[in-house]
Amino acid sequence: MSDIDTRVRATTAVALLVTVRRARQDTALVVGSAVLLLATLLLTLAVPRLVERSADGAVRETIIAAGRDGEIVGMAPSDPVTGRPPPAQEAGYAAASMLLFQFGKAVDAPVVAVTSGYATMRTPVGAFALSLVHVGQTGDPAPLVRWVAGTAPGPVPTDEQHGRPGDEPGPRTVHVGLNVAAAEELGITLDDGPFVMRRHTTGDYDHVVVTGLYEAVDPLARVWAEHPGLLTAITSPPGTATLLQTSAYVPVEAIPDMVHVVGRNAVAVSSRAPVRTDGLTVTDAHRLVGLIEATYARSANIYSGLPAVVTAFDARMSAARAQASLVVAGVATAAALCLVLAASLLVTRRQPFLAGERARGASIASVVTRGLLESAPVVLAAGLLAGGVVAVTLHGQRGSVLIAVAVAAVAALAPAVLAARAAAAAWEGRRVPADRRARAAQRARGQARRIVVEALVVVLAAAALVSVRGRGLVPLGQGEVDPLLAAAPVLVASAAALVVVRVSPAVVRAAGRWASRSRGLAAPLAVARAHGAATAVVPVLTVTVSVALVVLSGTLVHTVSTGQQAAADELVGAPVRLDGSIGTEAGAAALTRIAAAPGVTDVATAAQVRDRTYGTRTGLSATILVVDAAELGRVRAAAGLPVDEALAALAEPGPAGTVPALVSAGLLERAQAGDAEPVMSVLNTTVRFDVRGTTVLRPDAGAPTLDARVAAPLEDDDGLVVVDRATLAAVSGQRPTVDRAWVSGPGAVEAVEAERLAPTASSGVVVTTRDGWWQDWSQAPLTSGLTTLLLAAVAVLAALSVLALVLVVVATARERGRTLSALRTLGLDARTARWATLGELAPLTLGGLVGGVAIGLGVPALIGDAIGLQLLTAEPGGVTVDVTWWPVAAAVAALVVALVVAVVVEQAVRRRDRLGEVLRVGER
Repeated sequence: MSDIDTRVRATTAVALLVTVRRARQDTALVVGSAVLLLATLLLTLAVPRLVERSADGAVRETIIAAGRDGEIVGMAPSDPVTGRPPPAQEAGYAAASMLLFQFGKAVDAPVVAVTSGYATMRTPVGAFALSLVHVGQTGDPAPLVRWVAGTAPGPVPTDEQHGRPGDEPGPRTVHVGLNVAAAEELGITLDDGPFVMRRHTTGDYDHVVVTGLYEAVDPLARVWAEHPGLLTAITSPPGTATLLQTSAYVPVEAIPDMVHVVGRNAVAVSSRAPVRTDGLTVTDAHRLVGLIEATYARSANIYSGLPAVVTAFDARMSAARAQASLVVAGVATAAALCLVLAASLLVTRRQPFLAGERARGASIASVVTRGLLESAPVVLAAGLLAGGVVAVTLHGQRGSVLIAVAVAAVAALAPAVLAARAAAAAWEGRRVPADRRARAAQRARGQARRIVVEALVVVLAAAALVSVRGRGLVPLGQGEVDPLLAAAPVLVASAAALVVVRVSPAVVRAAGRWASRSRGLAAPLAVARAHGAATAVVPVLTVTVSVALVVLSGTLVHTVSTGQQAAADELVGAPVRLDGSIGTEAGAAALTRIAAAPGVTDVATAAQVRDRTYGTRTGLSATILVVDAAELGRVRAAAGLPVDEALAALAEPGPAGTVPALVSAGLLERAQAGDAEPVMSVLNTTVRFDVRGTTVLRPDAGAPTLDARVAAPLEDDDGLVVVDRATLAAVSGQRPTVDRAWVSGPGAVEAVEAERLAPTASSGVVVTTRDGWWQDWSQAPLTSGLTTLLLAAVAVLAALSVLALVLVVVATARERGRTLSALRTLGLDARTARWATLGELAPLTLGGLVGGVAIGLGVPALIGDAIGLQLLTAEPGGVTVDVTWWPVAAAVAALVVALVVAVVVEQAVRRRDRLGEVLRVGER
């Protein structure tokens, strides 16, 4: 038999039988480790896929929230020979056919609309504003309306429209239908036949004839969404001469008459295809964006804001993936360390057998083989079971297996490696030098190696933090995990654990001096044993990592929650914000009524004009915000927002010919560096400013949206200039049209609701409430799902910290039992034994708590940008980590519970000890 055959036989002989016998002896510990491994693998495999499933729902919600910006707009191509657009009755449906041809089932049936502007109608029942509208959908033969009175409108006969040859032409005419509800509101009936309305134009008038009244077959259909006047009469927007307005329905056959009445240039033709969100995934959204961009590159006949919407969503999704990866990596690390502690406990219980095998000549390879034969099948079975469950329940979702493989590797190798180490330590075959200096040198070499390893861990932790902070948030694809970001908190926690291990001996010695003066036995006994527990690297590391991730997860939850509230305050700026067409006399009257309503304290208006030149030949551009300075200051103060000290003083006149102004700090610094004069073009004139300081205000894009673009700051201009509206008008005569207003006070929401402003589609006014925006943004699938994940991580990590301390207590139970058994012969009672156990674990617990809390609070502040907190909170000025008490309290509570459970387990382990047996047998 060859030497190789002999070695193989010596290594593997009866290994299976020994493994099976030992596994039966330690069934509870083996099964417990398998259950922990299975739960960890399920978590590490399922969470990334659950995040991707929530991403699919989030992208659908994002596209729906984007509204018109998420639709695809098609335009019919012009005639290639004449260059003229096709007739209005054909253009919309031609564009709709093109959209369906290009995008197929990715879009819903396009909505075709042919609309005219509003014009005042003079009728026997009074005057009101009316627009002519045709709406329709391709591929849907079902009628949109049901005629309940009169007859359906149709084309006007040619001789009636244009007159007979030689006759004087009469007024241009179009036949239309009117909604029953609108007709009732306006007082129009068809009892005496078609209702004729005069549409007045410059020097002439046309006829709009209502031939029939209709009801919408489906009032909730998409075709009516942008044209509420087709369903009822609505309040006219501010600035309109009439109180009410509505829309008349024009069938496709009457579109030529409509064009004849209002003129081709006064008719808007559109074809809008909403994205089909049913079953839409992130991959589908990216594929559709690519198709849109490719189609636009070939032809400019389509337009869509969907690429910008999806790009903003991708950034927000990357932030969610980054935070989820922190949770998964942290929980997996804590669980892996618990598996190492369980393996250490298993090896400790088998140490006499391992020492005996080694003494009889067993090789280290045979010990490793038996360890792998025991752990590998368990790991393989747990991996297959976890992978199968995840594959069945979350099929079709992509995810990463990197962390799961790492945990499985730890679970498979830890028992074998620790067993080999114990066997090697049992009989090393090395002589201890007799020379004291040689022994000192040997210890110094060991300490130097340990210092090198610890320094390497600290350097890696620092390098990870610097790298993550420097590169920022890295876009991640579906199911991907950023290894560097996920490892950074664990590395930093590991460095903190090593610091705790280094500091603990000094703390224990200090406690020993106090314990030596104690009259009881518990304190000296606890201090005597505490040194070993406080310097054990794996237990300290496990507790530190668990506490750090508990505090980090809780801090992230609190920061995101408070950040979203701060974003609502900053973006809305008051209980209610109005944006759009409010800069008219009627709009001012509406705001005056709102200001006089009960519970309203202040109303501030403003106008924002972007891309204005600042200075002379400086290359600087700025946004100018013309505000009611004093009112805006009070509104912001009531909302708890920062207020510039000099804001109210902007209403005070400046030196002759100048306008007092506040300028963004960055813009002012750049202007002063270039010796630029404080002049700026405002509308059609140039204004010189009296700069009185800097401002904390920022330009915004108007009413905050509910899609991911709201988190993107405006970066077109170099800064903001704030001036008072009345002062600007007095000096320069410039009055930019008011386009936003803020209403403050406890009755602000009710006052705006009581004003019954027309819908946005017709009035152009967007009403945003602070509480409404915050609820919609915070309850979005992505944010709420991530919050749930972080809170679940707090609970799981707290449980793992309890498990870690229990494993430490059980692993050291035999050694502690020898001491306690000997001391019981001297009268040690159970109460003192419990206090001794608590005192032994106190340095380990306190060290892990202090190190973990420091890391859990510090890491979010250091890597907040890299995990994209701003993309989840939408705060315009960036996110400030909000430290709160409850994550620390959760960590403290978890460790207190862990200590109590550990003492209870200790009592359970030692409950069968009998004093007589100890006296008869001795040490155990």
